[in-house]
Order: sequence, then structure tokens, then C-alpha cells
Amino acid sequence: MYIIATTTKYEANTEYYTKSGDTYTLFTNYSVGDTITGTKYEKVQYDKIYVRKWGSSDNYKKFPYKIGYESTLPEHDISANDVDKDAYTNTKGYTIRNRVRENVGTIEMTIPTMSGEELHGLFQMTNKKAWLEVMFFYEPSWKIVNKKMYRNGTIKYHRYYMDSTTPNNNIYTDISWGVVEQ
Repeated sequence: MYIIATTTKYEANTEYYTKSGDTYTLFTNYSVGDTITGTKYEKVQYDKIYVRKWGSSDNYKKFPYKIGYESTLPEHDISANDVDKDAYTNTKGYTIRNRVRENVGTIEMTIPTMSGEELHGLFQMTNKKAWLEVMFFYEPSWKIVNKKMYRNGTIKYHRYYMDSTTPNNNIYTDISWGVVEQ
């Protein structure tokens, strides 16, 4: 899968592609820092998060957090949960389950530090009108999967530094949040 490049300038350590019909071709005629002209694409890789607003077609954005030069899935815990409807324990002590779904993916992430700009981007990109396309190695199926996910619950963070004139310069630590499969 390919997404439209979301930056306005060519970045280091990123491969860009052009599209003709259904064919993508590696684009090499650029220098890092040059302004992107025309439509360029990036190839989706696993252990990454891509965000798409509800109802849009190819309008993806990369997750705003970077480790080094890579926009990547931060340190994370993955779980596979079962969803039961009206499960109960009978009078003999046996649990009766009506399993609706099994191995529903949940990812809990921890990010050590974010700027105010990155945290603001996280809130904007994971609102109720956005869904996340997350590509990662999923142990229950023992392969790389691509799942449609939503933010589940609360984003927790510690405000480490507050810039009263420019909130984008704030520093936040110990950011934790999660997503759950649709």
C-alpha cells in the first residue's frame, strides 16, 4: 500500500514514489530539503501508524511522533482479546460463553517524550472522526497485519515543561494511550 506524502519537503531516510495508473515507481530526482512538487507517495511499512479521517479515501497522514528520523509505532504492548455477549457462570460453577469475536487486537503505547506540537497532533489525529490504519506483526495470526483501529480511552501524559508564550514548545513525558481494533 502507498500513501500520499504528507510533508511539503523531501525528508532524509524516506523513499518517494510516483504513480502512473496502478504502477508506483521509485523517485530519485530530488535532494533532501527540496520542496515537493506534484504528488509523491510513500510506501507503507509495518510497525507504523497511519491516520485517515472518517470517510476520506487516500487522505492518510503519518503518525506525528518520530524516533530519530522514523515516524514509527512507539514502544507498545499488544493483546488479543475475546468479546463475549451475555457470558455468565451457571449454578454448577461453569462459565457459559457466547463468543462474538476472538483475538480482537489492542495496542497500548508508551512514548517517553513529546513536544507540545506532537501532542497536539496526537489529539487531533485520534479524535472520534479519525480511524487509524496500523500495520504491525500480530502474534495470534503470526504475520504482519493491517488493522483498522480507534483510540480507546484516555491519553495520559505528564507536563514536564510549560512555555507560556508558545504551547508548541511545551515538553510532555510518559505519554500513554491505546488503540483497539474495530
